[in-house]
Amino acid sequence: MSVQRVLITLTAILALIAISAFLGRSLLGANVKGRLEADAAAALGMQVRIDGEVALRLFPELHVTLRDVHITNQGAQIASLDTVDLGIELRSLLRKDLKFQGVRFEKANISIARDKSGHLNTEHPPAPTSSSGTLEFPSVSFAQSDFSFADAQSEKDFKIDRCNFAVKDLQLAPAGSAAMMQTLSFAGNLSCQDFRSQRVAASEVKVAVRGSNGLFKLDPLTFKMFGGEGHATVAADFTAAESVYRIKSSISKLQIADFSKSELPQKLGQGTVDFTADITMRGTFKNGVMRTAQGVAALHGENLVLDIGDLDKEFSRYESTQNFNLLDVGAFFLAGPIGLAVTKGYDFARVLKRTPGRTTIRALLSRWKVQRGIAAAEDVALATPQNRVAMHGGLNFVNDTYDDVTVALVGPQGCVRVEQKVHGPFSHPDVEKPNVVRAITGPARKLVNKGRSLLGAKCNVFYTGAVAAPG
Repeated sequence: MSVQRVLITLTAILALIAISAFLGRSLLGANVKGRLEADAAAALGMQVRIDGEVALRLFPELHVTLRDVHITNQGAQIASLDTVDLGIELRSLLRKDLKFQGVRFEKANISIARDKSGHLNTEHPPAPTSSSGTLEFPSVSFAQSDFSFADAQSEKDFKIDRCNFAVKDLQLAPAGSAAMMQTLSFAGNLSCQDFRSQRVAASEVKVAVRGSNGLFKLDPLTFKMFGGEGHATVAADFTAAESVYRIKSSISKLQIADFSKSELPQKLGQGTVDFTADITMRGTFKNGVMRTAQGVAALHGENLVLDIGDLDKEFSRYESTQNFNLLDVGAFFLAGPIGLAVTKGYDFARVLKRTPGRTTIRALLSRWKVQRGIAAAEDVALATPQNRVAMHGGLNFVNDTYDDVTVALVGPQGCVRVEQKVHGPFSHPDVEKPNVVRAITGPARKLVNKGRSLLGAKCNVFYTGAVAAPG
């Protein structure tokens, strides 16, 4: 290397050192904590506090790293972040406001909550005036972060853990703007290790998300739930005054044994079922979108084995049938994802302890039509080797009540043999005593049946669905 090149190289290094020192004094000496806290608070409409150190890195581009950051709103903590790494545009240092090229959050813990009056903890009074334009971030990412949501109105909550989230070309209006959802634009990917709510647990959640001009889509969305493989597509439309959401989902090979782990001290049985749903909702979650829910949902399976006693043996004896609770069987129809909220107060442990033995379910079909938040049974039945049980009525998810639900043991022609009605709230239903329509058993029953057919008597046909009668 020539002496000239050495001198040029040394000069460049000294210049970079001088620039670094100047920028460090300019940025850090100007109370960078205060500037960053103020800018972030203005953008979020909340209070931002930096408790840890602020470090400057110039290569390969200008970055400011913040440690131990806290975001609060009216005294309540919304988020705590272990590390925030900000990529800053150099030219913005000469202006009053900083412009960020990218933001990376590490080990964030974000908690959103809605109180009983319907207000979110992220809400705040709008600023009297705002001259801020649309905020732009070329890239935003979260690493190893946790998110939670709790709703005091519906008493529902969920939590997702160990999430990695990366989006590009993020644009949004300032906080509090009515056009925030219409101007929000981004594309990215999210992966979380665990999702938990009161009744549902999922793992290995992965989703691609994109949105612009008020239209957003999560597709594909994949996950694992109760040993099964889940797939879903979620679309949201915020272009009109009334938001619209559509959720299409399926879970294949959902394991009964895995489901029962979350409900019972011992497994309910073995076998797999498949679940599908296509639901549309309108409005806002604050105003209760379940009131507008409409669509279809179905659960079906074959050759299941349930540890709830020998049902065929119990059905064959009138004395036993008199004391038998048909809802014990009907509850299984509701044990799939559509009925998790319904069975939360059900005593499955009592069912398992009632009698020893096992029951084979040759076929199970649970198909529902949802309108205005009420799921009406379209074709709900199961068949054992010798019997069929079917269900009519609805599940009101707006008021969390049974809507004229009837569970019935039906004969070969779908006629009612024994029926039982259920009313009231999901948590404490009013279960009527079984109404035995046909109490005669054995040879006498065959004789009476023959006589009734000769006289042209008609039965009370309860079930005409797709689950065939035992052969």
